[in-house]
Order: sequence, then structure tokens, then C-alpha cells
Amino acid sequence: MIRKTVTITFISLVLMIAGCVKETYNMNTLSKQAHISPTWAISAVKGDVQFSDMVKASDTVVFDQNKLVTLVFRKDSVVDLKLSDFAKGTVVKTATIDPGTFDLNIEDIFSHITGDFLMESPVIKFNYINSFTDSVKVTLIASGHRGSGSVNLNLKPFGLVKPNLPAQQEVNTTYVIDKNNSNLPQLVSLPPSYLSYSGSAKLTVQTKSGTEPVDLQSPGRLTGSLEVDIPLDLKVNNLQYADTVDNFIKTGKGSDNTLDPANFQLLQVLLSATNGFPLGVSVKMSLYDSATHTLKSTVDASSLLKPAPVDASGKATGTTESSTVIEFSRTFFSEVDKADKIIFWFTLNSTSNGEVKIYSDYRINFKAAVVVKPDVTFTVDNPF
Repeated sequence: MIRKTVTITFISLVLMIAGCVKETYNMNTLSKQAHISPTWAISAVKGDVQFSDMVKASDTVVFDQNKLVTLVFRKDSVVDLKLSDFAKGTVVKTATIDPGTFDLNIEDIFSHITGDFLMESPVIKFNYINSFTDSVKVTLIASGHRGSGSVNLNLKPFGLVKPNLPAQQEVNTTYVIDKNNSNLPQLVSLPPSYLSYSGSAKLTVQTKSGTEPVDLQSPGRLTGSLEVDIPLDLKVNNLQYADTVDNFIKTGKGSDNTLDPANFQLLQVLLSATNGFPLGVSVKMSLYDSATHTLKSTVDASSLLKPAPVDASGKATGTTESSTVIEFSRTFFSEVDKADKIIFWFTLNSTSNGEVKIYSDYRINFKAAVVVKPDVTFTVDNPF
């Protein structure tokens, strides 16, 4: 199709020029072959993307009143203790919090990610309802796990609020676990594919001075759940996401792709963007031969998007303009049919590798054009 289009265009140009020429030329001197290699720029795509358009608010993704994006994970029925669960004792009675796990369902995403990032302000909320009128202290042992790595929460035992009888029969409240009382930022930034937890609760019977302690008789109960809130308040340093797909530009036998790289001396994508995210992005695209485990050729866009400027709190204060040329050279195309896979590498860095915050109204405005330089030689029959 490309050859036909070029041929028709070439003949049309020749006819238009010939119509303006008054002299007669010897047509026998025409070459039997013609070669054409124009450069064309074709507008390809443009768009305007806002974070809230990409990820809708749900139980997992929450936008607060300030539009700060937070990831939320919930686990119900972590604790359910009744009086009968507490071992007999005189003053201190002990109950066990059964071991369990909390799957965050993010293993598939983070299995493709390498590099360093730190979540600055994650929070675990231990939401509980307590109707015991005596003091209860909870020991919660938790750790995050990913592959062979793990990080302990290192949370000290904490006391629970108890109801104020007779007006208050139970307390419904929350104990907050954060960077001030634990290793939570380091645990979340592992990042864990799941959390494991266990623990105990100690109930201390209150007695009057000079009297013997008695067994607790009140029908108290303690129930609790966990909620992990991860505001996108983070530092990113060379965080790389890699994914492998089938070679969709392969042109060998059996391929449905009609693009013949031999027809092109040059193929470029020109991208200009206005980035409102405080994250810079670079991209590489590698042809990969899975049989020999080798990279055949790579196209590198080292500064696809430059990060937006931020204020002292890490919030973006404006946008940054970027212009990038992604070049698919003839050398790259010569390796296309030698690879069965393509690996895409995306690398992220926060502005100045510092702390940044992600808000739902951040956006990227972009437009792209394709520049092609076909290199076509075709035969012209000489009837003279």
C-alpha cells in the first residue's frame, strides 16, 4: 500500500510540473528506476489525562477533601474476644489473638517493580468496640512479607479505652499506628504482598484496696478490625516497572503486520507534554529473544516526561513542558524479526528525588506526531 501511494504521488507531481514546462526533452534519457525518500510528519494523537480519570474512587482508592490520593485496604474480624476466651487468673487474665494474614493483592503489580521508594505517612487503624469495664492492654505483632524479605512492625503494647459506666456501655473507637510509634513506613515501602499478625490481650481486674480479687463476671466483649491507609505521599528514586509482551511489530512469515521496515529510512515519534505530576518518567523499549535470553536492540526515551515543580510540602505548584524524540532506526527494525518479545521499561523519579504528594486533580496534556522517511525504489518502464 505504501509503494502504491508513493508511486501515485510521484506520478501526480511529475504531471503537474510537466504541465508548466514549455520545452521538449528527450524522454529516452529517463532512468528506468526511480528513487524517492521524502520526510512526512503525521499528527498521531493528543490527549488530556487527569489522575481521577485513570482511577475512579472506590473502597481501595480514596480522594479526601483536599483531593490527596489514598490507598485503603480493610480486614474485618481480626479480633473477637469474649470473657470465656480469657485464661483464668487472679488479677491479670490473658487471651490470644489468633494468627492470621492480610493479603493486599498487589503482588502481581510489584513483581514487575524494582528500585526504591518510601511511603512517608502510612497509617494502620485498629478499629475496635470494647465493652469490658476493666483495663485491657493489647500486644499486636505484625510484619510485612514480600518474597524472601520481611519487615517487622515493632509496635509496643497499647491500652484500650474502656466504657464509662453507667452512662456508657461500650466504646467504639480507633487506635492509630503510624511512623510515630512503629516501623510502619519501612514496612509499607517493602512493599509487602501480605501482612501476618498475631498477638494477645491482657485484662486486669480492678479490685478495691484490701479485698481479694474475684473472677470477672461482666459479659464484656472486644471486637476489632484493621484498616491500612497509604496516602500517596512518597519519595521515588529510580523506581522501575518492567513488563514483557509479545512482539507485536514482527513482520516475518505468519505475521499479520503489513509494515515493512525495509521501506523506511527513518521512523520517529515526536512527543510534547505538559506534566502536572511531580514525577519524571523515562521509557525504554527492548527487542528480546526469549530463546537465547538476549536483548537484540533498544529504543531509549531518557526524558519522556520531566517532573512538575513542588512546594515545601511536596505538592505540585505548576507544570513542566517536555519535548522528546523517540527514534526507531533502521538498525532497530533490522532486529525486529529476530525477537519474539518486547520489554517495556518505565522509570520514575520524584521531583529532585524528594518527598511529593499525589492529588487526584494532577493531569498530563500531551500530543504526539509520527515522522516517517520512506525509502522506496521502484521500476519505471521506458516506452521510448
